[in-house]
Amino acid sequence: MNTRMIALAVAPLAALALTAGPALAGGSGGKLKAPTAAQKAAIMKAGGFKGPARCYTIHLSASKTTLAGARFNTKAANCTKYAFNGAGLYYGTSSKKTWYLLSAGSALGADKCDALQALAGGAAWEDLTPYVTTLGCQNID
Repeated sequence: MNTRMIALAVAPLAALALTAGPALAGGSGGKLKAPTAAQKAAIMKAGGFKGPARCYTIHLSASKTTLAGARFNTKAANCTKYAFNGAGLYYGTSSKKTWYLLSAGSALGADKCDALQALAGGAAWEDLTPYVTTLGCQNID
C-alpha cells in the first residue's frame, strides 16, 4: 500500500474519532445556565454551605432549570477551609426560590446514579455532566 492509499483509508476513521470522541469519553456535557444570586443563595442554603458564594460553583441545567449542580470552586482564593471533593444535585420548586438536596457525594454507586439519571431525565443529566461525574457517576449518556 502506498502512502496515498493509507491516507484515504485512515481519513474516515480520523473524522469519526474527532466527532465520536467526546461522546465516547463521557460527552462534553450539555448546556449549563448560571443561577441568579437569589437562586445561588437558596441552593447554598439547601446544601448547608458556609462561607462566601464565590467558594462554590453552581449551575442550573439549561434543559430543566429546576435541577442544579453544586461543587467547591477550586479556583477561588481563600476558600480552602470550605473545600469538599464531591458534588451535590438539587431540585427546585417551579418558582426556583426553594431548593432541596437530591443527592450529594463523591463516590455514588451505580444503582444510585441510575436512579438519579431516571429522575433528572436524559437532557438534564447530560447538562449537569460536570457535577454528575464529580458525584462519581459513570453513566453520562
